Amino acid sequence: MKRILWSIVAIGLVSSVMALPLLRIRGRFRPITRGADWLQFDDVPDSGTGAVAAEVLLPSSLGAVRERWRADLPETCDGSPVYVAGVRTVKGIQDLLIMTTVAGRTVALDAFTGAPVWQTAPPHGPRWTTSSPAVSPDRRIVYSYGLDGRVHRYRISDGAELTGNGWPQLITLKGDVEKVSSSLSIVQTADDHTYLYVTTAGYPDPGDDGDYQGHLVVIDLDDDSRHVFNAACSDKQMIFVEHGDATNDCAHVQSGIWGRAPVAYDAAANRILITTSNGDYDADRGGYNWGDSIIALRPDGSTDNGTPLDSYTPVEYQTMQDLDLDFGSTSPVILPLAAGTHFPRLAVQTGKDQVLRIVNPDDLSGQHGPRHTGGEWSKTPVPQGGEVLARPAAWLAPDGTTWLFVTTDRGASGLALVARDGRPVLEPRWTNSLDGATAVVVNGILYFARNHELVALNPQTGERLWSDGSIGAIHWQSPIVVNGRIYVCDNEGHAFAYGLPASQ
Repeated sequence: MKRILWSIVAIGLVSSVMALPLLRIRGRFRPITRGADWLQFDDVPDSGTGAVAAEVLLPSSLGAVRERWRADLPETCDGSPVYVAGVRTVKGIQDLLIMTTVAGRTVALDAFTGAPVWQTAPPHGPRWTTSSPAVSPDRRIVYSYGLDGRVHRYRISDGAELTGNGWPQLITLKGDVEKVSSSLSIVQTADDHTYLYVTTAGYPDPGDDGDYQGHLVVIDLDDDSRHVFNAACSDKQMIFVEHGDATNDCAHVQSGIWGRAPVAYDAAANRILITTSNGDYDADRGGYNWGDSIIALRPDGSTDNGTPLDSYTPVEYQTMQDLDLDFGSTSPVILPLAAGTHFPRLAVQTGKDQVLRIVNPDDLSGQHGPRHTGGEWSKTPVPQGGEVLARPAAWLAPDGTTWLFVTTDRGASGLALVARDGRPVLEPRWTNSLDGATAVVVNGILYFARNHELVALNPQTGERLWSDGSIGAIHWQSPIVVNGRIYVCDNEGHAFAYGLPASQ
């Protein structure tokens, strides 16, 4: 793979590092050597990467897990932190926990103690962000969105901003109406490219209003070039201005891309999937507006003259638009399948309409190309009900069963993939009343945060294995579990770490 050259650190450094105020710290971890990383949203560590976790949380050890420290942040972190192990800083080798705050500030803490390491000055701009950062595969740079409408890159070791050659990269010219809700993500493709993905939507206040068009910005990290896909007016590959004319804006508005994970990379087909919400849809009539649709694009975000490689749009798209039942309130989830399964490759999409739809990522509508409606394999109501705003978690159990876990404001549920009349269907296996945000499955344990509680469940039964009530209220925050520790932010400006007692 072509790597981002370390020499870029010599290009136009603009230091945004400021001294952090003292944080309230409780407890500490025993330092460990280089462990696993969690470099972006939902980046469950791969045991085959060569990194070795010093400790692993298993069901049998959860009873001893306790809060190890908590830290006050300068602002709320309304997303998921990332974790980079073994970073050489001025204080020595440290594992770093890195977060983006609602003000667009990037904060790095010592993952063992919660002590401040560095933070950036938030770029000036309107409104707020709920995005999470992403770290380059070489672990030298963290990318984070700023309220100035740009994505910034910072050196991992000290938080210094790296500028030049187009950086910071423009994401939106409508920062007062276009919001970066989703986490940033990075993909290394099969054809030896590395891409950064950033998406936009609209702000919930004052509601679905304003001149915004959701779009995807793809930045090639090998040469810093940029490509744009617009959910409305996809034939225009540009970043629109606010209240412009036919040459630099789009008359169709209010189509957003705001699922917690912006894209799903389909490695088998070497393409990406994104899901849009709201907005006009006329693609089945030859138009270029893709409201409430799953869109397949090349990894660089390119299309065939504005037409995606493939698409899926529910036949109920107009009702969903009229009733504000955002199809893309979540992101596509590609299901892991056991070797030798008789199913085709499958993906799941759900949203505010409380329906789980299974589609074939190789032929989204079953009609061999884009611009069609319908064609899903199956539709299953969310067992516990409630609008799905958190990304579902998928898991391949040791017995070869494929599971999907869904959290809403009415509870959580676990569904197993089964065959019914020869078609793949999600069969509910358990439900409970534990409402929550985005869940993750690590080492056979299902974790998620809810208001004033962090919980761990048995993924096959829904049985509560562990919980702690130290955290505050939760909005979009979701935990990460790495190197035997659980990290999470809450909606009251705190970061927390949990783990087994430190050795004496």
